[in-house]
Amino acid sequence: MPSRMWTVTRCWDGWRMSWRRRSMESQSVPPVPEQLLPGDLVVFQPEFVEFGGEERVILSLCRELHAQGKPHAVLCYWDSIGLAKYAEWPLKVVELGPKRNPVSKVLSLRRCLQDIANLGGPVPVLFNIQSAYHAGLGAHAPYHLRIPDTYSLLSFVPEGTAPVQAPLATRIKSVVSSAICHMATRRGIQNAVHLVTNTAALRDEMHQLYDRKAEVIYLGGFGMPMVGTPQRVEAPIELLTVSRLQSSKRIDWILQALADIQKSGADYAPWRLHIAGSGPDAAALKALSDSLGLGAQVVFHGFVSDEQLRALYARAHVFLMPAKQGYGLPAIEALYQKMGLVVSDESGVVEILDNTSWVAIARGGKAGFSKALGDMLGRVTQPGFFERALPDLPMEKTWAIKLIQHLQW
Repeated sequence: MPSRMWTVTRCWDGWRMSWRRRSMESQSVPPVPEQLLPGDLVVFQPEFVEFGGEERVILSLCRELHAQGKPHAVLCYWDSIGLAKYAEWPLKVVELGPKRNPVSKVLSLRRCLQDIANLGGPVPVLFNIQSAYHAGLGAHAPYHLRIPDTYSLLSFVPEGTAPVQAPLATRIKSVVSSAICHMATRRGIQNAVHLVTNTAALRDEMHQLYDRKAEVIYLGGFGMPMVGTPQRVEAPIELLTVSRLQSSKRIDWILQALADIQKSGADYAPWRLHIAGSGPDAAALKALSDSLGLGAQVVFHGFVSDEQLRALYARAHVFLMPAKQGYGLPAIEALYQKMGLVVSDESGVVEILDNTSWVAIARGGKAGFSKALGDMLGRVTQPGFFERALPDLPMEKTWAIKLIQHLQW
């Protein structure tokens, strides 16, 4: 009797061969866009849907390539945001434009990577774990991978959520799909020329799952560390969090922590919380704030412009970041502005932020976050707190230079 792994592997091999044969017969694969030139250093991201952290990271890499005079291009399936308009230099963004189904996407990436190799172009870098999955399904030409988040970070389930018992057929289909996804991702990661990630925790997780160790290059923030002492009013203590308002960001933890602190009767200075961002949980969070009796001390700003965000950073004493995430770039940027930081130990950035009084690391869920926030409220009122030297922080330009060197570009 064959083992389960042997059976899954055999099914995977047979499925992959028949999938390729059928897809090549039935799919119209778009030609490689002529905008790509043989010498272009290509950065691939599957799709641009909204301008966020990873989009800014891609621009950081391209900015340094431009500064070094190296021709480059951003490649994607579709660009729904007009990425080039966010760059201060002429940025070439090339869309493959496949049909909107998985087979066509994979085949378009496979063909493009092969044509780049045939032309003798530099090895492109693929961003995102979805890229590893697609490359594992179809790519034979060389590529690098940079993976900022694993599947465990992308499938967030709020605390207390009851599991949904799906029908047996659905569960079987899910198990088979997960096995195929895992094996394709594993193949994609193992076949990469160079594999890069953001933290040692992500490196270790991928090594355990896919038997491949990644190079860790810590991301730097956007901007430069503040010189001198920030000029802020002493009271109230201005607290700031900036994120999309959705469950995975745990903004409810902040509200609950402040309610707990208020009930404790501890002698803290007056405070005010600023929440910048929009999202599906906005109304629910406002209702929670009111029900906890925090309404007058909490300001929901909604989506803010860059100018408004700079103003909020300038006035805030403490930045709050309770989310579980692969890295947590806003933490670095908050420290650049000499803000105290309260951050979850489930954020990868804590690897480089331990042992500094500027940071309170929350350990142990909601209760731990309440304790860490209370500790930081006490610290920032101490004389001379904001005059202390910042810890050694990674810089955006340094990250880009290290990545370019590591990819041998």
